[in-house]
Amino acid sequence: MNTSWLVIWLIMLIIFVVIEIITTGITSVWMAVASGVAAVCAAMNAPVWLQFVVFAGVSFILFAFVRPRVKRSYDLKRRRNREQSLVGERGLVISEVDNLKRIGLVRIRGREWNARCNENGIVLPEGTVVRIIEVIEDMVIVRPDDSIVNMDVRDSEARLDPEKF
Repeated sequence: MNTSWLVIWLIMLIIFVVIEIITTGITSVWMAVASGVAAVCAAMNAPVWLQFVVFAGVSFILFAFVRPRVKRSYDLKRRRNREQSLVGERGLVISEVDNLKRIGLVRIRGREWNARCNENGIVLPEGTVVRIIEVIEDMVIVRPDDSIVNMDVRDSEARLDPEKF
């Protein structure tokens, strides 16, 4: 058995795993798996050229065909977590929210979101400060912020941090 190549492949596996842990780009894990497969080939006394072919082939196949699916799933989970972090935040109505008309825009953290009120029949005029109670895809479900009542929009922007809106 050619132990020097086995050791080299195992060291490469460890290096790729460490890189994957440090970066979160789901990139080097594929080379770690390929290094492991090449190490198995080395343990079975496969020729060095075959070990390199196996390493390159497994890396390419995993990176080209498996990574896009895994990355999509990972990005979707991160996006959902980021959106769910909006729950409880304040927002500012920048275009009237009316469930019956299916209209409404709210600015939260500098980004505009389609909005609906949590109760039908309530119309939230422009300038109303709201709390986000739920995020559904690209829409937020809001309710008027009870802690801010009868406050003029300019006054509310002055007393609240406008950067949050």
